[in-house]
Amino acid sequence: MKMWTWTYLFLAFTFPMAVPAFAADDIESLIKAGDHRKLEMYYLEEAKNLKAKAEKWEVLAEYYEKFPEEYSGGSESVHKHIENVRAIAEDYRKAMHEARDLALRHHSLIRKGP
Repeated sequence: MKMWTWTYLFLAFTFPMAVPAFAADDIESLIKAGDHRKLEMYYLEEAKNLKAKAEKWEVLAEYYEKFPEEYSGGSESVHKHIENVRAIAEDYRKAMHEARDLALRHHSLIRKGP
């Protein structure tokens, strides 16, 4: 059980660093240029990717609910495991909403101008 907990914590903390370095350079250049249209598109794409990841984790949680015997950690900890998987899905959903909010902010800046 501890191994899974540490694995999920590791994934949650390393996710922001998993973005390729060139993407960070690209986003920085868009910010410096004030290209709100491309920034909006970037954040909408990011929100779409985060939504897909959240859905995958949610499907995994549903799988363990339907087939708890597939979890090798024991019957007492399968419920805790499902909670952890759902927490990861929720983290991805929160990040998705943040990306959508950023896209909306950049969309409003397109109309207003710099």
